[in-house]
Amino acid sequence: MPIVHKSVLLKEALKYLDPNPGENFIDCTFGGGGHSLSILKKIAPHGKLLAIDANLDVQEEIKKLEIKGFKNIIFVNNNFKNLKQIKKLKFNYNINGILLDLGLSSDELEKSGRGFSFQKDEPLDMRFNVKQEKTAADIINSYSVENLYDVFKNYGEYPYASRLSKSIFKQRKLKKFKTTQDLIQLILKISPRRGKLHPATKVFQALRIEVNNELDNLVQVLPQAVEILSQNGHLVVISFHSLEDRVVKNYFKEIGRGDNKIAEILTKKPIVPSFKETKENPRSRSAKMRVIKKI
Repeated sequence: MPIVHKSVLLKEALKYLDPNPGENFIDCTFGGGGHSLSILKKIAPHGKLLAIDANLDVQEEIKKLEIKGFKNIIFVNNNFKNLKQIKKLKFNYNINGILLDLGLSSDELEKSGRGFSFQKDEPLDMRFNVKQEKTAADIINSYSVENLYDVFKNYGEYPYASRLSKSIFKQRKLKKFKTTQDLIQLILKISPRRGKLHPATKVFQALRIEVNNELDNLVQVLPQAVEILSQNGHLVVISFHSLEDRVVKNYFKEIGRGDNKIAEILTKKPIVPSFKETKENPRSRSAKMRVIKKI
């Protein structure tokens, strides 16, 4: 059966965003639209929601919301790293709250056909925006052994990063990597499956982060989000990777302490999914949510 997208930490995100009728919000990562739908219901009929996503495929979900009567949503197909410019051009409203859910929606994993999931044999692509040039195949087939190692080790924390990098370098001389199965077969030779976590999980995560410059984009968007927030507005960030969470944590500390304090940290420790949520949605298990209020 197809996997249905489930928004992670939905109740917790709504609690901190606290949307009310007539208020305006930005969902920087629309994805499957679960968070956006819940916000739209709360701010109707006059509040506005700006939905941003680098993946144009999510337009189908936007249309579904419009058909249901939610006319107060504005969709922009762009990368959230351009948040300030997007708001200036498309959303001339005061902003009460901003959400950044850095996870990949189940729909993107299952339906994109771009190799996000190691459970299918698809092209090694992994681009959120197909207009960009660099794909996962380009990385696998052109990066040096040292650069491949850095990607797998730093972004995936993959324990066999050195062996995999050398094996890729050796094998691509004989045949270029084109599909997810080309890569998975090599991964399984190096680290046979043991336990629940598939050996390809961390490698695919690392490639996706590298292809889409996810960490750099996160570093760029955080100060923009704080700048465009109205006073007392909330910024909610849900991350799924230790490096992402570290970026968010350090930035929140930077602006939430000392003489230059411009925000109040509302989550002293990150909020994580309940046991019930991780049971119902295993993909939520690594999620961490941090929140600040602009002062």
